[in-house]
Amino acid sequence: MFERFPNQWTPVLPLTELTINPMPVELAGERLVLFQDNEKQWHALRDYCPHRGARLSLGVVTAEGHLRCGYHGWRYDGAGACMAAPLNDLNKAALDKIRVTALPTRVIGGAVWVYTATDPDNQDAPEPLLSESLQGDPNLFVTYRQEWKAHWSRAQENFIDFAHPPYLHEQTIGAWMHDYAESGGTARVETETTDFGMIMMSYVGSSNSGFQLRWHRPNLAILHFGATPYNWLHVFCIPVNEEHTRIMTVRKVRGADDVASYSRNASGTDHRILDEDRVIVESQSGDVLSDPAEISVATDKPTLVFRDWYATLLELK
Repeated sequence: MFERFPNQWTPVLPLTELTINPMPVELAGERLVLFQDNEKQWHALRDYCPHRGARLSLGVVTAEGHLRCGYHGWRYDGAGACMAAPLNDLNKAALDKIRVTALPTRVIGGAVWVYTATDPDNQDAPEPLLSESLQGDPNLFVTYRQEWKAHWSRAQENFIDFAHPPYLHEQTIGAWMHDYAESGGTARVETETTDFGMIMMSYVGSSNSGFQLRWHRPNLAILHFGATPYNWLHVFCIPVNEEHTRIMTVRKVRGADDVASYSRNASGTDHRILDEDRVIVESQSGDVLSDPAEISVATDKPTLVFRDWYATLLELK
């Protein structure tokens, strides 16, 4: 499983969109089912019943908190263990041989996260290396989501690229820089490799006052629009499959009373900006390594750091 996105923690869906239980979802080309048990814990299983291959997401969650297949009523707990096979007198030893692939799951920063284990039998997944800005009550976050017809690595590269706003966002967030770029102005970008990924600082002209952006492996860009986590914008590029990406923005809020107003503002702002990005990114083919003839320059340094890591992830280096 997850050959092209192996052994990574990633959000899957915002909590606000988990409106049915169980919930089918595709992640990095794998069909999963998310379900919440009777103790309000979320679990992720492969969306496949080993009995006859039916989708478990077509079943129901029982009062005991087990996921019951809609075909023959076989029941599974959050660890994927078969708890019952109705109309069959199976002892515990026989039931123990029946399992559904289960994946480590967490609730973080307003979303359900899954670890893309290539060896699901090994449940010793490392804990996610989280930014401080994603820690705390998972309900005190505002999320917005779009679906793009593009590879996730193309989308991720877009969000760590400083040179495109003067043109792609000329009418919105890049307006202040457009005339400067057109008049021959220059910019410089500095990167620092860290345990979580990369810190990037972008500077315009000779200014020593820069804009900070952090890339957290594998698929998170954090844009620092202010000094505290409440001013930061988190953008996740979640692989659905090789041709589709789920873009999710996340903002931390101070209290429950802020969620509704921040949600309205975020959806309006993010919708417009992300639509500008989406049109361009969807015009690009394949992943970031598909075309070795692409030309890179100095302002592409952060994206080259990402490409090196991505090649290593796929064991192409």
